[in-house]
Amino acid sequence: MARVCPIRGMRFSEVAAGADYAKLITPPYDVITPQKQEELYKKSRYNVIRLEYPASFQEDRPGQNKYTRAARTLREWLQKGVLFCEEKPAVYLYELAFQFEGRNYVRRGIYCGVGLSPFEKGEVIPHEETMSKPKADRLEMLRHCEANISPIFGLYRDRELMVEKYGESFKKAAPDIDFVDEENQRHRIWAVADRDFVEEVTRFFQDRTIFIADGHHRYETALEFYLEKMREGADPERYGVTLMALVNVYDEGLLALPTHRLIACSGVEAPELLEQLGRYFLLQEFPEPRSEEELLSTLRGHLKGSEGSRVSFGLYAPSKKLYILTLREEAWKEVELPSRLDVLVLQELVLSHIFQLGYEQRRDEAGIYYLRDEWEAKEEVDRGRARYVFYVNTPHLDKIMDLARGGFRMPQKSTFFYPKLATGLVMLKL
Repeated sequence: MARVCPIRGMRFSEVAAGADYAKLITPPYDVITPQKQEELYKKSRYNVIRLEYPASFQEDRPGQNKYTRAARTLREWLQKGVLFCEEKPAVYLYELAFQFEGRNYVRRGIYCGVGLSPFEKGEVIPHEETMSKPKADRLEMLRHCEANISPIFGLYRDRELMVEKYGESFKKAAPDIDFVDEENQRHRIWAVADRDFVEEVTRFFQDRTIFIADGHHRYETALEFYLEKMREGADPERYGVTLMALVNVYDEGLLALPTHRLIACSGVEAPELLEQLGRYFLLQEFPEPRSEEELLSTLRGHLKGSEGSRVSFGLYAPSKKLYILTLREEAWKEVELPSRLDVLVLQELVLSHIFQLGYEQRRDEAGIYYLRDEWEAKEEVDRGRARYVFYVNTPHLDKIMDLARGGFRMPQKSTFFYPKLATGLVMLKL
């Protein structure tokens, strides 16, 4: 079903990467703070931040702004040989070695092109709702640069690990990219143009569906840009493909972490909130966690909603009390939801019903925001920056993908894949 193809990837040459490749890459644009943006500018004159998320200035105007600067920089880097495009179309094998909570992991995947198609065709499927603000920015950048600087993160299902087996022999050669970044994560990439391998991979995906793990906004933007170009009579072969990094959902190095919900402001006071929650949930009260370890121990010991039929999540309130909420079985019968996932129950019974945070408010992050770090979220409440934080479970990927195949989108920020894909390893000039 999915149309996967080799690409003439755009990469940094030795002109830029000779000193230190780690100084050239960035995180995806949506996690770059102004402070991080400034730090990346200082790392190298060739840091890809200048293409992915360039700085804005007060004197910017139409014809002279961050989008025109990015396009000019891209042209200059290609002309000077800082960037180059692969001579032959290739599929790029990728390995990322990293540590998480004291364990070693290796995530394997491929960089390739994926044909753009509307979600309703079922070739590429979203798994969560998107927010409106980022898409306008990404579309304007794509119009000016006509390049995919950061890849969309896609998932597919294959218990037999066939793509991994196809590529194993090519990893005996020296990688085209091999370095350790500042997070002590090792990146290795092999550009494989072998015709038999490419045909094996493209044939493998002909009866597969790709699920977007991260990059929903970029996919929707790429599709909109493609449709714009088709209305202008442009070449569909040039604009009909977008850059993706594809990872098998059964890969041992694929880590999906929860993203917690913070209520920024609300007139609902804690006693009223607990009373309303008590209609649907059993509440266990715990004293204020005195350390990050204590908080994590309590949450992990009680949040088991993603593992079975029990739905549970955590609540930390301004009273400095931690609560574990477990859905009453009789309350489940009142909820019309396709699955017993905690983020769905939280959205329906708590965010929408009690806090009146509907789809538009969640989409625009009006009154709600998201953090992955549990202790940081607690501190937001302690400092008065947030009223409440709701802690959710580790996401259950198989359930989420089954829902996505059925046309159901999860709430925003239902998943956080760690580590984020680095920007600047393999890019695509359309």
